[in-house]
Amino acid sequence: MQEKNIVAIDLGNGFTSFKAGNGKQGAFASLVAPYSGSAGIGGSFGKPFFKTQDGKRYLIGDDCREEGAVTRSTDSSFYSSNEIRVLFLRALKLSEIKNPLIVTGLPTEFFAKSAKAFEANLKKWATEEGYTPEFIKILPQWAGPWFDEELADENGQILPLGHVTKGKIGIIDIGQGTTDIGQFNDGKVSDSRYGESKGVSDIHKALYTQLRNPDRFNETLPKKDRLPKGFSLDKQTTEFTMDTWLRDGFIPWRGDRLDIEAISRPAREEFAGDLLPRCISHVWGSTDFLSGMIVAGGGAMVLGRDIFKKYVNCPIFMASSPEKSIVRGYYRFFRTQILPKGVQSQ
Repeated sequence: MQEKNIVAIDLGNGFTSFKAGNGKQGAFASLVAPYSGSAGIGGSFGKPFFKTQDGKRYLIGDDCREEGAVTRSTDSSFYSSNEIRVLFLRALKLSEIKNPLIVTGLPTEFFAKSAKAFEANLKKWATEEGYTPEFIKILPQWAGPWFDEELADENGQILPLGHVTKGKIGIIDIGQGTTDIGQFNDGKVSDSRYGESKGVSDIHKALYTQLRNPDRFNETLPKKDRLPKGFSLDKQTTEFTMDTWLRDGFIPWRGDRLDIEAISRPAREEFAGDLLPRCISHVWGSTDFLSGMIVAGGGAMVLGRDIFKKYVNCPIFMASSPEKSIVRGYYRFFRTQILPKGVQSQ
């Protein structure tokens, strides 16, 4: 085993992220649509497709947001689907490692029942595509952020690596379609955990519904935050568009930029008010006695510290790019916990 062959992959419902030991890393939307090819402009203006060994061609990521990718359920079927197979193979190809040491994870809700089958599927899919995986490790998804080296305190200062090994440290990982709750106690993994199929996509659905009825929505907003007169969604706008707008921080409209922070706040606050008290109640009852709470995933970025602070009373630890905390954590876990001690490069 050598560090240069590690491939950490976060196969999220919203985004697929990867980090490899050879320095390759990246992320793309977890969207897949069959590609049949289209006549007209090609070359650098055409959409690149991904071709698998079985000869089938796919559009992946942002290239298919408006090209047939459908809103999927977030149940366990996703983790045995052709969709996740294609996302996994795309991440492997971009990593450019033929004999990978693969580390990935599953949501808490599905880990106990599905981890072995998922590992077998990953090995089968990789082998069929011409890879020779040396090792595959499946982790409970919530554990990843605890190993993230880029966690920061509320002043933006990176935490010392040993900081999260002391006391009770909670973890709230909110992804596109799942939420995972866990805990480490003095550096030891705890059995206190919870997960459910609710995530950022619920915010997208709520916001999309609100924007489709702008007059009614405006009645609920302060005057300064209301949508402009004449605002109406076009035919190409979907729930996936909400994700793009939230990440960009604005809605492009008639050459102007509408600040989405204020417009989306009702949907974000409603989501948090439903989810966070329930999750906290399931695992802790109260966060008053925790040494810290790690928040991660795309949901941490969309909600922001201010909304979390309404429900979390202990210090909040969050990376500047919380949506990548999981893949960074997977990588560091493999490097520090699985690799033989003599081969770690740092």
